[in-house]
Amino acid sequence: MEYIVALNEKRSFIEAADHCNVTQSTLSAGIKELENIMEQPLFIRGRKNITLTALGEHTAESARTILSATDSMMARAQDNKSPLCGTLRLGIIPTIAPYYLPKTLPYLQEKYPKLELELYEDFSERLVEKLRQGLIDVAIIAFPYDAEDTETIHLFEEPFFLACPKGKDPEPDVVNPLGLDEGELLLLEDGHCLTDHALAACKLQKRSGRKAYSASSLATLIQMVSSGLGMTLLPEMVIQSGNLPDNISILPFTDPSPGRKIGLIRKLNTPKYQDTEELYKCLSSLEGTLDTTHQQHAK
Repeated sequence: MEYIVALNEKRSFIEAADHCNVTQSTLSAGIKELENIMEQPLFIRGRKNITLTALGEHTAESARTILSATDSMMARAQDNKSPLCGTLRLGIIPTIAPYYLPKTLPYLQEKYPKLELELYEDFSERLVEKLRQGLIDVAIIAFPYDAEDTETIHLFEEPFFLACPKGKDPEPDVVNPLGLDEGELLLLEDGHCLTDHALAACKLQKRSGRKAYSASSLATLIQMVSSGLGMTLLPEMVIQSGNLPDNISILPFTDPSPGRKIGLIRKLNTPKYQDTEELYKCLSSLEGTLDTTHQQHAK
């Protein structure tokens, strides 16, 4: 393919051979072998010039495309020898994505300019299934979450805060999570692990059919609180985003404060192991944390 492209450009066996760093006889033999394989002539060899047949024109153009794709493939393979170069498919849950990504994406893009990050936002259960199927390489989720045949790496912990309409603040200013009124607590609909974490933190039982499970996102939940429909638990990263309505009060909990752990989950023996390890180290440096122990979940 290199020979036919060179001969098409140079229209001279001597110049094409020099361009390919081979002898003229080697180039001629290669072109002849290609014509024998295709059982068609590709060049019309004249005394003063060389022209391509119609098939030769098509073959030269196809060869140029194939060689370009091959060069790109080899360049990508070389890039992948370095950490976080090439494509990395990252899953992230909805209760983390809009609050964590604005801080981390610019940092990753600056530190790893050759990284091509593909983001998949979904529930933890679906992300774990995508992980098992090889559709994503790693996911950022909240723990505790039990998933067989995976490895989890904790990044950081964040506390929950109580969000309630101003004027309806419970007494005292520091709230005991065990003293919350279950009937006034607004939570996300099923599928969000934040709901399970909040209920477990307050030692409450999930009741079916309650209106509190109608919110499909944290943004909707916050608006429900702002409208005076009740109160809810919000992770610290949501509070720090600074996008809360002015008519919402944020109250801390008494120790031990309820919260959740944020970390990475990946499939055991993933081909992208080194990239996911580098991603973890990068995010840990951003958070100022580093956990040297990785927890595996086997069958």
